[in-house]
Amino acid sequence: MLIGREPEQRALCKAIAERSSLLVCGPAGSGKTALLEAVLGALAANQRRACIVCAADGTPGLLWRRLVQALAKAGDEEVLTRVERESGSSARAEAWIQAQTSLRLRGVLRRAARARDYAVFLDTAEALADGTYRLLQEWVWSGRTPVILLGRGETERELGKAARLFWHEGLRLRLGALEPRFAEALLESAIERFSLARFADAAFRGFVLEQSGRLPGPIVRLCEMASQAAYQCGEQVKLHTLAVDFLLHDLHQPVPRTLRHV
Repeated sequence: MLIGREPEQRALCKAIAERSSLLVCGPAGSGKTALLEAVLGALAANQRRACIVCAADGTPGLLWRRLVQALAKAGDEEVLTRVERESGSSARAEAWIQAQTSLRLRGVLRRAARARDYAVFLDTAEALADGTYRLLQEWVWSGRTPVILLGRGETERELGKAARLFWHEGLRLRLGALEPRFAEALLESAIERFSLARFADAAFRGFVLEQSGRLPGPIVRLCEMASQAAYQCGEQVKLHTLAVDFLLHDLHQPVPRTLRHV
């Protein structure tokens, strides 16, 4: 359940309905992936099948494989017919994809995009490679295949050349800190979810709101950590220890390779 993101949810739904490209940007933990999953989950089945979703971090070749895998999963005729013709069975799609060169996979993607009205959703935590940018540029500029990019940041330094594709405000949807009332509502929900009622005094609530910067991901993560016995002492949470470990956890998080909730 999303709390406090109704305007952003409406904006993303509008972009999908109008087949418009969009950059959904914000810091880690701002809820970009959760927003996308909530919106996609509300689509009709036929609309959802036309939405190709994958992580975009890594080399262009790795992204081509992920995209073709997503097309095969969606039942794309271009991909499955080619797999069946060359390997004898559409059930061998995964092995066939792994055996293809990056150049051939990119050709498959081009033909599939021309044959059907897909929308491509990419989730990234790092600057995209130039090769990735060139294919996205083709899709965005064609006006036929919209690209919705979930990016950590919004500058070219943070996103690579992909930032150029979303060059005006109408192409950008920014997610920042929640309004105080929504952050407090999410905090209360997380307190209930992680059975923290007996620990959640005013000091704990103030600590979570301050440490999280009112971003939804950190609010939930801090409550999840606080539910562990290592951070509890009697009827209180060891806030200093929690703060240090939360910071260390944040610094050492690996780059995500799959879509995940905040």
